[in-house]
Amino acid sequence: WQYLTRLNVAAILIVIVLMLAALGSCFPQLPASVATDAERLASWETGLRTRYGALTDLLATLRVFAWFRSSVFLLSLTLLAIATLVCTLDRWRPVWRRVWRPPTRPSAAIFDAAPHTARLSGFSATDLPRIVGERLERGGFHVWSESAGDLVYMRGDRNRLAPLATLVTHLAALLLLLGAVISSGLGWREELSIPPDATAEIGHKSRLAVRNDDFHITRYPDESVASYQAQVAVIDGDLEVARGTVQVNEPLSYGGLGLYLSGYRESEGRYDLTLVAVRDPGYSLVIAAGFLLLLGMTVSFNFPRAWIQACFEPDGTLRLAVWGERRAYNFEREFRSLVEDLEGWKI
Repeated sequence: WQYLTRLNVAAILIVIVLMLAALGSCFPQLPASVATDAERLASWETGLRTRYGALTDLLATLRVFAWFRSSVFLLSLTLLAIATLVCTLDRWRPVWRRVWRPPTRPSAAIFDAAPHTARLSGFSATDLPRIVGERLERGGFHVWSESAGDLVYMRGDRNRLAPLATLVTHLAALLLLLGAVISSGLGWREELSIPPDATAEIGHKSRLAVRNDDFHITRYPDESVASYQAQVAVIDGDLEVARGTVQVNEPLSYGGLGLYLSGYRESEGRYDLTLVAVRDPGYSLVIAAGFLLLLGMTVSFNFPRAWIQACFEPDGTLRLAVWGERRAYNFEREFRSLVEDLEGWKI
């Protein structure tokens, strides 16, 4: 468990996955729709042999043409997902406790071990907690205080919720991996060639078909193409369940299925359409992961956490211990400014 939570282990796994993904992108990948069609599969294999020659059989044995479904790639992806999950679970409790239940009364050793410390004396013990609390609140700190015998402890936190961003980032990574696995295992693409007024079945046990109702090319005054518009209908059995316009990068969606315009062929003033039917059940997870990743990284890099522990002794002595995350730029200068301001309140 502790081994999987180490940062260098996660870094190595990420590098391995990226290298394997880069390797897979160097070779054409066998589409699922081609693998189930003997005629198209034979044509696809002929193209491979023309390209790779005598190496084709060896590359096929190594499964480079189905690399993203190979055991090597899936195993590395699974290990990365497990490491990310373990790291998230390992961090969850201490991060949650640090955010919602920070210690107001620390041990005495804290005031010697902190990165920035100060010991000030000569204050009025009565007004000092109020003065320090007001100064910290003006600096954007959320302030708590607690008494313990003759001592008064105070804690100030700035960007107290920022540590939760690391959990959001880990959650985004898990959703990204999950979305990729779902898309790879359950997603598919099918290319459809549809003559005018004809219907083509989508297949993949969807019971759906697509009808080519019309195709129109809009042109500018100089006869250059402005847009391509295909009017199509989705048929379920004998019932028309959806109708709409498909344009470049503007698909028609129905029940998790997307219909994309891929091409056309003119014949006697009419147009045969080439559409690509895509089902990608992991797409929404990947998009959600992207937003969560952006949110987590934005908070982590732009809202660094800083906190201050203060101890007020009955003789008017003030002890300060201060921490600032490495992205809290100029925080040391801010702390010196705080000390100088407090020096001005001495008796």
